Amino acid sequence: MPDPLASWRHLLRQTYRGLLQHKLRSLLSTLGIVFAVVAVVSMLSIAEGAKRETLEQIRQLGMRNIIVRALSLTEAQEQSAGALLSRGLNKLDATSLRSGLPTVSSVAPLVEVRAAISAADQEGLVQVLAVTEAYRSVHDLGLRDGRFIHDLDVENHNLVCVVGVEAARVIGSEGRLGGSVRIEDREYRVVGILEERRVSETGGTVAARQTDRAVFIPLGTQPAGSGATTPSGLSEIVVRVTPGADVRAAAAVVERIIARNHGGVRDFHIVIPQELLAQARRTQRVFNIVLGCIAGISLLVGGIGIMNIMLASVAERTREIGIRRSIGASQEHIVAQFLCESVLLTVAGGLLGVALGVGGALTIGAFAGWRTVLTVWAILISLAMAVAVGILSGLYPALKAARLDPIVALRYE
Repeated sequence: MPDPLASWRHLLRQTYRGLLQHKLRSLLSTLGIVFAVVAVVSMLSIAEGAKRETLEQIRQLGMRNIIVRALSLTEAQEQSAGALLSRGLNKLDATSLRSGLPTVSSVAPLVEVRAAISAADQEGLVQVLAVTEAYRSVHDLGLRDGRFIHDLDVENHNLVCVVGVEAARVIGSEGRLGGSVRIEDREYRVVGILEERRVSETGGTVAARQTDRAVFIPLGTQPAGSGATTPSGLSEIVVRVTPGADVRAAAAVVERIIARNHGGVRDFHIVIPQELLAQARRTQRVFNIVLGCIAGISLLVGGIGIMNIMLASVAERTREIGIRRSIGASQEHIVAQFLCESVLLTVAGGLLGVALGVGGALTIGAFAGWRTVLTVWAILISLAMAVAVGILSGLYPALKAARLDPIVALRYE
């Protein structure tokens, strides 16, 4: 009884020798698969990198947080808001949210301070934020040295500050713990340095703040003329709800409370990171479908090239097929031979494509500055699709070869 394993080894050796007889043709026939797999691996790595960066950015906003941001109004809108007795986002809103929302865990008001830091050599590179102690907890900020802003600092108007690692580097020697940072006409003593926390440079409503480039001061100690237009004006309020609470329901209550305080004026915007996360995942699913379609078209084109070569090979080797059939080869042997050639071509092209795709993804990440993430499943999917294309594109030529009449094939010139 013949050994099946030995038969397969013989078939693979025979297929390998057959492909080597036409090296250039074999190489050219695999180029379509190679470029298709390169495109698939590169696109999936870029998509995965973009997805992880977006999800990380949204998570940094806090999954239990509700962010209320003040909107910039035109002069006419400000007059209309003033007529309805709206003072914009202010400390009264923060107080109302603490008392009017039963599921609230923390409320962190914030003011974006428009002030220059004398030690910073590049204007706009460091941002000054006036906050309370709650800001650290709602954003889970870690400390490398010292402490964060305390509520006592806010109550006593202590001129202290906490700096991010990038801000400390920009400020220089005065950015170390115990140093003195001059903001406009006031000097703040550095009492803490935050742990590094990388955030994407992309802007927009969903962007998390660059805490590495921030200097935090106690709310209410900002220099005169900076920050909001009124003494109680705020740029943002972050509300963290208790674990297990319905964030969307809490956001609806937050909106009603602030709208009531503002006389119905829509001079604020609410961001719900939990909803942004769900939306990002839906968008990613659609993006994956689009990528799958593009990859499928690319591999289809490569498969057509493989099928074309295999059909030419069948026509070229008709007499050989007739000889093999006449000495006892079955139709299954002929199908296995041509199918093996097709699969071997696509697997070789797939492996080469994966290698080039990995190199391409790393190159894109290094030179374009995009985040690329190579995953095992992306490589396995690419190889599986290449094998599937090999089987499908080689099946018809293999069946055509197996169905040839041995007598007619022997007489073929």
